[in-house]
Amino acid sequence: MSQKRFTLLISLIICQIVFLDVFVFGESETKVEVPGKPLNVSIGDVNDSTIALSWSEPENPNGLIKGYRIYFMRKNFTDVQTVRNGEKFQKFVLTDLEPYMEYKLWLKAFTWKHEGEPSEPIVVQTDVRGPSAPRIANLTCHNADTLFLQWHRPSIYNKSIDLYYIYYRREDAWDFEELAVATTTDRLDHMMFLPNLTTNVMYEVKIRGATRSLFSPSKIYPGLFSESRKIFVALDCDRLSLSHVQSGSEIYSQEIELSAGMVAAMVCASFALLLVILAFVLWRKYFQAAYYYLDDGPPTTPPLNQPAWDGGEPPTHNNMTIIVDDDSDFAESKNKEFGVNAKGPIPVPLFPQHVATLHADGDIGFSKEYEAIQSVSFQGELNSEHSMNEDNKNKNRYLNIVAYDHSRVQLRPLPGQKKSTDYINANYIDGFQQCRGYIGTQGPLPSTFDAFWRMIWEQRVAVIVMITNLVERGRRKCDMYWPKEGVETHGVIQVKLVNEDARATYTIRTFSIRHLKLKKKKSQNAERIVLQFHYTNWPDHGTPEHPLPILSFVRQSAAANPIGAGPIIVHCSAGVGRTGTYIVLDAMLKQIECKNELNIRGFLCHIRNQRNFLVQTEEQYIFIHDALLEAIQAGNTNVHSSQLTRYLQLLQSGLPASLLSDKIIGSNSTASTLDTTTTTMTMNSIGSQEDLWLLLDHQFHLVTNFLVQDFHLSSAVKNCNVHKNRNAALVSVESARVYLTPKPGVEGSDYINATWLQGYQKLKEFIVTQHPLEATVSDFWQMVWDHNSQTVVVLSDTTDDDYQVFWPLKQVDVEFENFRVRFIDEHKIQLPAVGNHPAHPDEYVTQIEVAAQSLQDDYELRVRIFYCPSWPYRGAANPDLAALFRLPKLVIDSHQQYQNGPVVVVDRFGGTEAATLCALTTLMQQLSRDQHVDVYMYAKLYHSKRPNVWPSRDDYMFLYRCVEALHHHLPVPPSTPPTLHTSFSLPLQLNGYAGGGIGDTVSLTSLPPLCTTPSATSPNGDVVCFRIPPDGMEQEMVDVV
Repeated sequence: MSQKRFTLLISLIICQIVFLDVFVFGESETKVEVPGKPLNVSIGDVNDSTIALSWSEPENPNGLIKGYRIYFMRKNFTDVQTVRNGEKFQKFVLTDLEPYMEYKLWLKAFTWKHEGEPSEPIVVQTDVRGPSAPRIANLTCHNADTLFLQWHRPSIYNKSIDLYYIYYRREDAWDFEELAVATTTDRLDHMMFLPNLTTNVMYEVKIRGATRSLFSPSKIYPGLFSESRKIFVALDCDRLSLSHVQSGSEIYSQEIELSAGMVAAMVCASFALLLVILAFVLWRKYFQAAYYYLDDGPPTTPPLNQPAWDGGEPPTHNNMTIIVDDDSDFAESKNKEFGVNAKGPIPVPLFPQHVATLHADGDIGFSKEYEAIQSVSFQGELNSEHSMNEDNKNKNRYLNIVAYDHSRVQLRPLPGQKKSTDYINANYIDGFQQCRGYIGTQGPLPSTFDAFWRMIWEQRVAVIVMITNLVERGRRKCDMYWPKEGVETHGVIQVKLVNEDARATYTIRTFSIRHLKLKKKKSQNAERIVLQFHYTNWPDHGTPEHPLPILSFVRQSAAANPIGAGPIIVHCSAGVGRTGTYIVLDAMLKQIECKNELNIRGFLCHIRNQRNFLVQTEEQYIFIHDALLEAIQAGNTNVHSSQLTRYLQLLQSGLPASLLSDKIIGSNSTASTLDTTTTTMTMNSIGSQEDLWLLLDHQFHLVTNFLVQDFHLSSAVKNCNVHKNRNAALVSVESARVYLTPKPGVEGSDYINATWLQGYQKLKEFIVTQHPLEATVSDFWQMVWDHNSQTVVVLSDTTDDDYQVFWPLKQVDVEFENFRVRFIDEHKIQLPAVGNHPAHPDEYVTQIEVAAQSLQDDYELRVRIFYCPSWPYRGAANPDLAALFRLPKLVIDSHQQYQNGPVVVVDRFGGTEAATLCALTTLMQQLSRDQHVDVYMYAKLYHSKRPNVWPSRDDYMFLYRCVEALHHHLPVPPSTPPTLHTSFSLPLQLNGYAGGGIGDTVSLTSLPPLCTTPSATSPNGDVVCFRIPPDGMEQEMVDVV
């Protein structure tokens, strides 16, 4: 009986297992059903880089369709694009395809869990693309009205080249004439005549090929243009002798038969020529003295009279007096308002109101003043005959930018060559109280490299200022006249690159140049050092984004010119716009320092008579005023390390608030009531200590005076982006925000609350951003992926529930649209030592290593995350400020291994902590490499890009305190007397209080230490303390503390 029960129990269990197996696995098979094939897949328009597709939903979607994946294969390489749209009928355009390429395409639908069956594959070929540029082999004047043109076939083309388009125009015409010529692909060289041209006219010619579409014969794909060539059509031009002339499809060859007499004559001529060469070599070796002695120095000319712009007599030219006049109502209104002659020098205290008046009503004052400057001209026309000489025209980069004859730089003649070898497109330009202080010139052409370096040697030039990039907006602006490495020889000058130091906005190159033709007895003078200051962030015909970097550049480059050296060479592309702006800025800074006044308009009118078109646009003229206003308000804030402590003491010195009122720091209030006597302090004018305002307050006000408007934040305030910002007060201005790869059809998909910040070596060295929200984690990693960032510093505390971990944990990958992020390793590392400040054994940061892996190929981006939530230790009782630089030192050391992308710095809101880390990292490099530090410049630049990163004066002062602490732990460089650019100055409107007269710079070596005991009592009984005045200033009470 028991055996039957046991058998029955086993049977029931088996039946239940079979039943469950059928039920469970049957249900499982239902769940794994995938979407069917997309239907009605068809091809629309096809061109050289795109294919238009359309399709409809599968007949059996088997779930909610989330989107489609389009697979396209070429040459066994398969790529994929994802369409995240589940609509029943779809259209999509594949982009960035290769031309004349066969593609195999298929589609798959996908649900939230599964990818469906592929559609039937379709094979389609993209259309052709225009050919590469042809090369002009010969452009010759054939006769008085005809040019002969020969060119080579483009090296790259698809299928065939069906047409050539020849473009030609006169030099005084804007538009090109177009001539179409049919051709065949098998022809390698082509030639033709261009008839019916105008005699004695310069013509410009260029060519490009074209290919007909595979799908529409009427559609033409034009190719790239050849380099344009210029030629002068003249009556007496040489006739072209062709050994081969093509006519239709026939080629006729003219064979020249040489007689025995002709052969003998050629042999005799060759022998005679050999004797002449031998005689010349012997003459040069034994009888000819070494070619001219350039080390004797350039000829000097007597200095000019003091020009009218600087208070002297009006300049003259060819016995004619040059009058700069403006009878406009605007000038008269300025005279009445300022109480001074607006045509002449303007005192520094009145300059802020002068600039505000010019800016009023949409910069109407600037427009009128610049128009008046352009209208000023000599009563007689200035000659430029040497520039227009036929032998010299090809030495000019631009046809309309010439060198005036009366001020041009003349090169010394070369033995046995034409007189035209003394020409270079360059002019002497006066500086402030300095005749021929500069040489303004164009960016050298390859044909003028020899002349350019000869000019540098002959004029004893020690500093070259270059204000252009080699290529801008796809156009060649200057040719590389220096060696990329090693040595190059240009004529008689050998140039060697000694060093290259790249900064964020400019590069300093050191050249050693040697003259190869000096006498042996003077060989010790045959080598010189030349510095090139190359500003790389100044747009053509435009102005820099902010004046502070260019002011620093002007001061440093001008100060590098040693006493006794020749003029500073300044060039951009044409040598007029940016060149003139630099020269005016440098001259006016010197006039401010020397005379406490400036005359921009008068000086510009003066130097425009030395080189044409200096300061080429009204925008550049406005920038000059704004930059000089910044220089006046802030002073020179680039502080030498040896003066840093005294500078901090001076910043914390008390000033009466009346001296730092809005009218003095550049508001629109009237400045006519300001009198220099108000800058002399007496006991009766001090009042209570509560009225005192620190110099630091004045500087902090200037740092944060940029008031952001909604148009500055156009992306951050969009409705689709507002929810992505943790703090509406800490967002990026539009010009500095970090862009993401946009998603088609998704508004705001390119936005993330992140800002580019400048570092010491790169304009985009840092990205400052907030701690990612749950909804923006994918945006954060997309930013890291897009910009190839391999170093991330996290300063927010992830133990706070509001700031969750956003990187992958162990064995938990995070997948996004085009890549996945996986965890690699996590460990603690010790912070490094800084200078002679040793590392602390208990100071660690957590380093997390992750990798972003592409879903389409094998590309992988390794990322290091440094997690340091307690930095910068602001809550510590006695913080070791020098120790704060251990984290920046770690960032610098780590980032040097990965030079491709920026450092991403994350704090709670993308605010003060992140900006402080970026600033200290930058200032640490500046202090250690330059022995200078400019806290003001970087703080103001950061605020202009991400407003409100410095909410209080204490946050700004914290930077100074940290840098001062760092200075004491860095190696002391060899002691050298500070040069001009190593001293700093106070705001120029305050110097009458701090140093005697308005505009005087303060030399810290002349200031005695701060007093430590009260020395006087104000009338209301408050105890105040004064700095002891320097010798000769005992009657002035200065530096209340």
